Amino acid sequence: MTEGLTVRLHNPVADPEPADWAALRRRAGLRANWAWPVMRAGVRSGADPLLLAVLSDAEGPVGLVAASVVPPRRREAVSGRWPRLGYLHVQAPQSSALPGWWLAPSAAEERRDLVRAFRRAARRGTGPGVRGLLWRQLGAADDAWLPRPRYARRTEPLAVLDAPASVDAWLAGLGTKRRASVRRTQRLVARDPDLQIRAGTVGDVASPAELAHLTRLNFAKHEASALELRSGPRSTLWQEAVAGRDDVHVVAYRDNAGLLLGAAMVLDHPTWPIWLSWGALPAEEGGRRHLYFDLFRRLVERVVERRAAGMILGKGMPELKMDLGARLLPQRAAVTF
Repeated sequence: MTEGLTVRLHNPVADPEPADWAALRRRAGLRANWAWPVMRAGVRSGADPLLLAVLSDAEGPVGLVAASVVPPRRREAVSGRWPRLGYLHVQAPQSSALPGWWLAPSAAEERRDLVRAFRRAARRGTGPGVRGLLWRQLGAADDAWLPRPRYARRTEPLAVLDAPASVDAWLAGLGTKRRASVRRTQRLVARDPDLQIRAGTVGDVASPAELAHLTRLNFAKHEASALELRSGPRSTLWQEAVAGRDDVHVVAYRDNAGLLLGAAMVLDHPTWPIWLSWGALPAEEGGRRHLYFDLFRRLVERVVERRAAGMILGKGMPELKMDLGARLLPQRAAVTF
């Protein structure tokens, strides 16, 4: 058992940012979606409050867990209090690509103890009506510490792109038809006199409202509810929270009249940045059909230039991403009590 283990519970909406949070986030290698103002904006624009647990031993913090407190019925606005009934959904803030927890390498042998301590503290903090935990982004190695009893099932795989030696090496690894298609797209973009492409921060290359609108267009394809369409990166509030951050990278496509045709957002990281979102105007509204493929090539180029290990491409369209050189990682979700 970890000696002197303590658990601090925080609510990013109701609580001020802890003095040590920024340093802890850097130590854990967590991206911009874990920054306190960004988490707060994500909760305020969403349906569920967020419980953040910081686990510490005598030497300092050794673990973090982020869990939405999901009530039986979703609410239009999140208050500073936990719902009386519901369950905990353990998932990274505003991202389905990574787990909602971090455990220090030094605490690897105590994972069971840490998870047990988190469960006890969460039950005390939220009350007896909040029961059950839904864990996402689980790998095979997580069976060793997941509480029992549990019910687990496979979920949509996660696409990742390992960094190639160069853009040419990436192209050479694609199938003949896909390679020809990417090169044709590159020529179309280069010859388009009514297309401007800029990369930079939120607020520099595109406004928060513009980015929220395009992200909603893409998300609407997935039969999302009205509340989901206004939450997280699909809200102007969340986009304003990441505006100007140098660890949030945006690629924006405009026509000469200034209309934003497409935009992608990447949460930067020294080794594994995450492609968080993409949105584009439909062709019938003035958009371009080939921007997604031009963007993909630019993301590969960025990975190579920054000497990252690769890029996390997220879920959705796994076959297309494999066709573009990605590999798929099996993912599971589990319910524990």
